[in-house]
Amino acid sequence: MEGVTAHNNFFYFTLALIVLLIASAVLRSIPETDEHRLLQGIMLLTEGVAYFSLNLNKKWRRFVLAMMVLMLVVNLLREFTSWSMTPLASLTAILIFYCGMAYAAGRQVLFSGRVNANTIIGAVAIYLLLGLIWSILYLITLEFWHGALNGIEYGKWADNFTTVTYFSYVTMTSLGYGDISPAVPVSRVLAYLQAICGTFYMAVVVASMIGARTSKVVK
Repeated sequence: MEGVTAHNNFFYFTLALIVLLIASAVLRSIPETDEHRLLQGIMLLTEGVAYFSLNLNKKWRRFVLAMMVLMLVVNLLREFTSWSMTPLASLTAILIFYCGMAYAAGRQVLFSGRVNANTIIGAVAIYLLLGLIWSILYLITLEFWHGALNGIEYGKWADNFTTVTYFSYVTMTSLGYGDISPAVPVSRVLAYLQAICGTFYMAVVVASMIGARTSKVVK
């Protein structure tokens, strides 16, 4: 990760998120693969990129390391124990980390007062993170209500990750193809909150960038 600076860090991080999304779909398409282990490995790799690129202070690095250790512990519990709460614990750890990444990225993009190629790519990264955050929320919902989403059968969360992520981005962009739909009150609330969040986020990004440009002109 040599060469990562505050001027190009989001190029690396956004690329890592895109690789995660593409790799999860490819893994789902290959039969007889240990999808869960491979997906967890790719997620850990994404966390490694976040460690070096998102925020270079010690607090951030401690947070990333703590989350990586937590995910490794949960994976070991899944491998060597029969603890029924392992999927929920794993998803909760991933959710906390994605929220942390969105917070760290948001501080650098939306409140930096700068508009350049790096901050624009950073805005894309935050959008991708929002979709992933809701993906994990839907997967957590499926752990409690197995029929929470019409069109998705309950199973291992790694098996449903790609499909749920597809539904997440379709919902956030308000496309609404209809092949998957929320079936219980909790998933319905999550769906319309995501649609609202996606629309509101775009408005905030545009306002932030216009404000940064305007302040430069005034100066």
